Amino acid sequence: MAPASIGRMKACYIEEGRVPLPPDCHESQAAPGRPPHFRPPMYYVQRDAYIETEVEIPKAGQDYVSVQVKACGLSKPPYPAVREVFSVGDIPLLHRLPIGYEISGYVHAVGSQVTTLRPGDAVVGLLPSDYNQSGCSEYVVMNEFDLVKKPPSVSFVEAAGTIGDAVKAYTALHYLGRMCSGDTILILDGASPSGSLALQLASLGGVRAITTASSQEELSHLQGMQPQPWKIIDISEKSSALRQTCLEETSGLGVDLIVDFGPSHAINPKAPDSIDRKIPSRNDIISCLAVGGRWVTSQIDLTLDATCSRLLYLKCASIGFLNEQSWVLCPTQASRYQHILMDIMDKLADRNLRPNIHHTVSLDAVPEALKGLNSLKVGKVVVNI
Repeated sequence: MAPASIGRMKACYIEEGRVPLPPDCHESQAAPGRPPHFRPPMYYVQRDAYIETEVEIPKAGQDYVSVQVKACGLSKPPYPAVREVFSVGDIPLLHRLPIGYEISGYVHAVGSQVTTLRPGDAVVGLLPSDYNQSGCSEYVVMNEFDLVKKPPSVSFVEAAGTIGDAVKAYTALHYLGRMCSGDTILILDGASPSGSLALQLASLGGVRAITTASSQEELSHLQGMQPQPWKIIDISEKSSALRQTCLEETSGLGVDLIVDFGPSHAINPKAPDSIDRKIPSRNDIISCLAVGGRWVTSQIDLTLDATCSRLLYLKCASIGFLNEQSWVLCPTQASRYQHILMDIMDKLADRNLRPNIHHTVSLDAVPEALKGLNSLKVGKVVVNI
């Protein structure tokens, strides 16, 4: 029998709503040259974070585990993925969106069919997007196979600040990218949390890693990494340096793998706090690939023109789409996913992986911290609960 609810808890959410545009915006969007059938949007989506204090503590079912959350990596909801999971046609079913999905904490209660975990175990894992639970809360309920035990030498903040980006980097390199010792790979935005861990995993795999920096802060961080990347390309002035440098470093052959964690889906290009990144063109990225190369990307809305498709064909190259949530959304991959989580925790305990944590905030400070999240260029914010 599932344990009874023990009361109420505090949790953070994002309220999503449609706000009508003022009339002057309609006139500016109906500019000359627009096709006759063009209909400008009549609204924009407004998202406001808030803390709810009277949330019922979720109950653990037979195969589930109730976790008292101690730390959570701060991130905005993956809006495109959430819309795919919770929508009918073009109509979204959710207006209250969860915040954060990388959690660590103590097992509070277990269901009657749970065999691998016990109350009091320190655990870490990723909340599936279809659970609609906020990781920035005091309690969550998860399947036992979405969690692994946290090593005693790893803090809750380190575990929560590493696990999501490490799963993303691990999947990109070992599963989609099929990285082999001796390869030359290109990791875009190596100072980002995912990029930093990908560089460390690449070094452990015995490959030559080239990466990019688009600001002085990112460049300083990459130069201070141990071991340092094989080559750091500064694209703050011109992104065209990417293709030239990659070909020079590989004697004109190109790189075997490109990992592109993509511009954040949470960034609005018109928002004042958005990051001004120099993003290489698709043609530049594909031009860096060797024959038989792989491009792994997180860009959900990637489109290729005929020129790029032809270039991929001539190189016999391929594109893989990276979504770390696919592991927890597909129960048949549970054993493979458990292997990934345990390997990451072992590497973190042995200090072969070092988290790139910028700072921590309290649960009450989450709404304010989210406002400046897009402007953070290096490191990750972790909520200490």
